[in-house]
Formats: sequence, structure tokens, C-alpha cells
Amino acid sequence: MSLLATLLFVAFNGAAYWLSASFLAALFQGGLETAADSGSLNALLKNATAALLVADTPQGTLTRAALAIVIAFLGKNLFAYMQLWYVSFVEQRVIKSLRDELFSKLMRQDLAFFQRERRGDLISGVLNDVEQFNIALNKSFTKLIRDPVNAILVLILLLAVSWKLTLAALIVVPAVGSVVMIIGRKIKKHAVRVQERIADLTGRLHEMIAGIRVVKAFTAEPREADRFHRLTGRHFSSALRQEKLRRLVIPLNEIVGVLIISALLYVGGELVLVRGTMASEDFIRFLVLLFALLTPLLSMGNLVANIRVAEAAGDRVFRLMDSVPTLPQPTTPIPVSSFKNQIRLDGLSFRYSDDTPYVLENINLTIQHGERIAIVGRSGSGKSTLLNLLPRFFDPSEGAIIYDGTDLREFNPNELRKLFGIVTQDVILFHTSIAENIAYGLDDVSDAQIRAAAQAAHANEFIHELPESYNTTVGETGALFSGGQRQRISIARALLRNPEIVLLDEATSALDVESEQAIQAALARLTEGRTVITVTHRLGAVKDSSRIIVLEKGRIVGEGRHDELLKSCEEYRILAESQGMV
Repeated sequence: MSLLATLLFVAFNGAAYWLSASFLAALFQGGLETAADSGSLNALLKNATAALLVADTPQGTLTRAALAIVIAFLGKNLFAYMQLWYVSFVEQRVIKSLRDELFSKLMRQDLAFFQRERRGDLISGVLNDVEQFNIALNKSFTKLIRDPVNAILVLILLLAVSWKLTLAALIVVPAVGSVVMIIGRKIKKHAVRVQERIADLTGRLHEMIAGIRVVKAFTAEPREADRFHRLTGRHFSSALRQEKLRRLVIPLNEIVGVLIISALLYVGGELVLVRGTMASEDFIRFLVLLFALLTPLLSMGNLVANIRVAEAAGDRVFRLMDSVPTLPQPTTPIPVSSFKNQIRLDGLSFRYSDDTPYVLENINLTIQHGERIAIVGRSGSGKSTLLNLLPRFFDPSEGAIIYDGTDLREFNPNELRKLFGIVTQDVILFHTSIAENIAYGLDDVSDAQIRAAAQAAHANEFIHELPESYNTTVGETGALFSGGQRQRISIARALLRNPEIVLLDEATSALDVESEQAIQAALARLTEGRTVITVTHRLGAVKDSSRIIVLEKGRIVGEGRHDELLKSCEEYRILAESQGMV
């Protein structure tokens, strides 16, 4: 339909300009000429026009010509609107599909990807870059077919009227095209810089909003404002350079067009007035059509600039689209049904990249089904990293993790992670209702199940006191609730998942005594009858664990119960003394 509307637009557009020339000829000459030689295209069109418009009186001819022009321009604009509507529908569907696919691609990336990429680049890619791509595409796609076809039709009519004048007018086109291409390459270079500056702004803005409490606490508002102003200044400079070049295309083309028309006016005037080798009606029609040709030509010149901007934005978008997860997927994954026997860490070492030091080295550890163990150590000893390896957020650099006799790399990571319930110190809640946060990641969960999980997590009481109860929106990152309340919602979320393995990463280390007691009670319910692995630096929370693993600089330096480690492990004894437990 879009192609049909485009062709009809071009036909009516050509007719509108052809009839406009006929109207001018009828107005100034008192009538329309017919061609004796009916073999040429120009003669055929002139005779057909005369047959359509010529009446018994000059007044009648003008009336017919005026009415024909109105009909032609109405048809032109009607089909132009139809073409734009159909193309806009396609554009918006393409952009939606691109944005959806990009987001889905990001969701399939592993955790290392998000640690490697800047948040600003990712947010800018999904929003700003795709939007910029949309804008440039919107300006270009509607004209990509229409303007070239329109220009070709008008050019055919010009050649039919006078091929010599037409060829003379087209001599400078290659020169103009070369200039436009050179400018287009520079526009793309600056467009890339503009998108990079937008990513910088997006990333900085995200950091400031996320860390506004720290900014306020250190009265750093003026400093951050200055830093943001410098970033906007860089964006302004890059955007201005891009626009200076982009805005140069149309006036440059227009100046060249005026020079061509001026030269042709002189030459054509001589042919009509001095030599008499060209009919005045033909010259009028040639000028009208030449002006009509300038519109699509100028538009196509600007089209090059828009395409260059789209390329710059598209390069960044498709770089993200082409990113390949570094966590390899097994060709034929082994089904994950349940955890029955043991997890074995066999000679495990890990570092985040080949040019960074090892975070964990030669870890050998066996965790039995139903066992409750704790991993303790100073900050930076590798505790959280070890916990992140168990659900396969990363793969070991060396060694292996074995689940019930199978290397975890043989499992589908998404299926493997269904065995786990994870509670961390930094609780992530989404800007939706409490009920949706508790049921996050699960389908077909009843209200009764959500309430039961909240009850078990000691969260039901404070939720019921809220005006909208479980339908209360938690605010961005759960900002409307205290740390203890957020933590209990997180535990309810883990409880509802009914995990076989519970990972607790500093789950109570940042809470006050009253909140910690409530959370510990909730955790006791969560971990009952399950395999529990707790990471903490607060020994009071894990001194009754069946086994405590002590990490120091990425190595296991002690293993046993609390009383045993006080005697056998110096690092553990130092930790205990620093916390008043000796």
C-alpha cells in the first residue's frame, strides 16, 4: 500500500506541476498550443493537456486549468498523507521491535557483561541511541523511495521538454554529490561523539540520582552541578559541530540550484526571444518542472545527512546487539531436577579477566545436602565472589564446581538458578507493588501464597498497616521503606520460591539490633530443612553453624566449628577478638 500511495503521489505531483505550467501558458498566451509532431513524449503530453483543458473561450480554458490544478494538488497531498501514514506505521513497528530485541539481548547477557559495560552506555543504547536512530530513520525512510521516484519522473518530463537544457542543468550534479558525501562522512563522525556525550550524561545522571544521599551528606551539590555542566558543555560543542555541518547541506544545494536556474533562464530566454528555436510554453513548462525537481533533490541531499546520523546511532545499537555472552551454554544441557547429595568445589580458582589477579585460588570444598555452613573473612577476601560462582553467575577460571557429580557448566544456568534462593545485604526492589515484588520471577502465584511467604518472613504485620496493604507501591529501589522492611520483603520473595539451596550474602550486616532479630527469625524459617551457605563478617550470626570456612586473600585458611577455629586458626581468632567474641 505504501508503494502504491508513493507511485500515485508521484503521478499527481508530476501532473500538478505540468498543469501549473499549462495554466501559466493559458494565462499569458491566451490559450494552449498543440504540437504538430505527435511522435515525441512532449508532443503527446501537450496534445493530451490541450484536449483536456482547452475550451471554446479563454475564460473556459482558465477555469478548466484551475480546476485541474486543484484536483491534481488534492490528489498529490492525499496520497502523500497515505504514504506517510503507512511508512510511519512501519517505522514505529521497526523501532519497537529493535528496542524490544535490544532489551531482550541485554537480558540474555551474563553478569560479567554488566560489570564491564557502563550503565550510561546501556541506558543510552536502549533509549537515546534507539530514539536517535528512530528520528533519523523517520526523516529518511519516508523520503527514501518517494523522492528518488519523484525526481526521476520530473527528470523524464524535463528531458521530454528539452533534453539539451536538462543535460546542461545536470552537469553540476556529480560535483554537488561529492560535496554532500564529504559533509556526510564528517556528520557521522560528529554524530558518534554526540551519542557518546549523551551516554556520559545519562550515566552521570543515573549515578547522581542513585547516590543522592551521599551527595547531600557531603554537601557536594555545587561540585556535582559543575561536573554535570562540563558534560553538557561537551555535548553542546559536539552537537553544535554536527548541526553546523548538517544545516550546511540544504543551503549549499539551494545556492547551486539557483546558479543553475539563473544560467538556464539566460540560455532559455535566448532560445525563445533571440533564436526562436523553443516555444515560450515549453520554456515556461521547463522552468516550472525544474523548480519542481529542486524539491526532491534538496531533500535527497539532506537525506544523506540524516542517514549518517542514523548510522552513528545504529553503530552503537548494533554493537550491543552483536555482544555475545561470555558464559557458554551447553549444547545439550543436563536436566536439573533437584539437589540431592553434595556440591564439590574442586581446585577452584577465579579472576575477573586475564589481566587481573586471582580473587580465589585453589579452593577445595565439599558442601553436603542439608548442611548449614558459613564463609567468613575480612573484606576483599573473596567471600561474595565464591557465593556468585555457585549459581553460575560466573564460570571458574580454573577447576570446577560439581553438583551431584555433574559439572555446573553442563546445566542450563536458568534451570540451575531455580534451585537457589538468594538474600543479599543490598536489597533490590522494583518500582511496583509489594505483592509483585514478592512474587517476582514466578507465574500463577496466588494472593494466599504471597501472604504466607510474607507471614513467614515477619513482613505481614507492617504490610497490613499500609493504606493499600500488599498493593502499596514500594517506590524506586524500595526507597519508601526502612532497610529492615526491605530485607523482609526480600526474604519473603526467596521463601515463595521454595529454594533447595539458600545463599545469604551479608543479609543482616547493615541492620539495627531489633531489625536483625526479626530478620534472623525470618531466616530461620527460610532455611529450615535446606542447604544454607552464609557469607558474613559478623561472627555472632554464624557461630552456631555446623561448619565455618575462613577465607584470607582468596584462600581457605581455616575450617571447623567456632570453638575449634578459635584454637586452630589465627585469622579467625583475630576476627573474633575484634568483635568482642573472645
